[in-house]
Amino acid sequence: MTSLKTYLLIIIVVLASCNRSGLSKKLAGCDSLVITFNASNKDSIIHQISTTETKAIQKMAGFLKGKETEFYKCGYDGNMLFFKGGIQVMPVVFKFREEGCQTFVYDLDNKTVSSSMGNEAVSFLKSLLEGKNWY
Repeated sequence: MTSLKTYLLIIIVVLASCNRSGLSKKLAGCDSLVITFNASNKDSIIHQISTTETKAIQKMAGFLKGKETEFYKCGYDGNMLFFKGGIQVMPVVFKFREEGCQTFVYDLDNKTVSSSMGNEAVSFLKSLLEGKNWY
C-alpha cells in the first residue's frame, strides 16, 4: 500500500511540474507586457502600464507559477496581456486588493488555472498601481 501512495505522489509531482513547464514554454520569448488596473470592483480602467523590459516581463511570468488554488468569486482588479512579436500570447486576470482572494487566473493547455499570488506579487502590483516602475 505504501508503494502505491509513493507512486501516486510521484505522478502528482510530475504532472504539476509539467503544468508549470508548460507555462514557462508558453511565455518564453515574450517581448512586451501590458497591465491594466481597474477601479475596485468595477470595469473602469484607472491605470495602465506597458513594458518591453525583459526583467519585468520575466518577473510577472514567474509570479504566475504560484500554487494552484480554488476559484474564488471575488471579481478582479485588472489584467495582464503578454505579447510576442506583436501577437497576444496569453491574457491573465488578477485580484490583489482583497486578502484571501489574491490570485491569477489564466488558460493553459485548454484548462483554466487559478494560482495563488504571493506577497511579493501583491507588493509589486501595488507599487505599479502607485506609479512606481522599478523592477
